[in-house]
Amino acid sequence: MMAKIVLWIVVVFAVLFGLRMVNVAKARHRADLARRSGTPPAEPMVRCVRCGVFLPQADAKPTTGGYRCGDAGCGQRR
Repeated sequence: MMAKIVLWIVVVFAVLFGLRMVNVAKARHRADLARRSGTPPAEPMVRCVRCGVFLPQADAKPTTGGYRCGDAGCGQRR
């Protein structure tokens, strides 16, 4: 009985590991296609510390506590 439980645990972990490897291979393939097509990489997004809106890091204004969106109505969206 205990051997069957151990066998099933090993099978489940093997399947999960196999799915993880497939996912990694797909991600590498997508990255290779993007690199070949000349598509610029995705820009990191940051969150405004006052209003909570996510925006591209290039558009955000860095402050001591994080990033701000610089919008005149910042903080009034909640």
